[in-house]
Amino acid sequence: MADDNAGALQHWQNMKQQAISGELRMDDQIGAALRDRCETFRLELLDMRDDARNLGHVAGFGGLKSAQALQAKFAAAAVGGADGDPSANAVGRLDEAIQIVELMRDTYAAAIGKLQQTDQDNAAGVNNAGDGVR
Repeated sequence: MADDNAGALQHWQNMKQQAISGELRMDDQIGAALRDRCETFRLELLDMRDDARNLGHVAGFGGLKSAQALQAKFAAAAVGGADGDPSANAVGRLDEAIQIVELMRDTYAAAIGKLQQTDQDNAAGVNNAGDGVR
């Protein structure tokens, strides 16, 4: 994980823990609005990640060696990246951003006492997504 995202992740993990323990509280309307905006942003990031995954399968660069090399570099920037560093590509960076936004959403939910409902909603979404897989 890139240093800036690692710092943000640690920050929001700490904030979430403070909200769970009751040290961080906020007005219900403000917290709900922030939580809802985080969820909207998370869904937008998921769409962007899907689009970025599709960039790993680009075509139309032609048959020249230089064109093939350019195609490989473009795909690597989207989904490949450096060895052992999943954040060295667009999909990895978007995954990191999604993780941070989920922590933010859960922090705001905890700060207004609604984390349990968020967890139940997430579990329902996972169960619904798995219904078609059997």
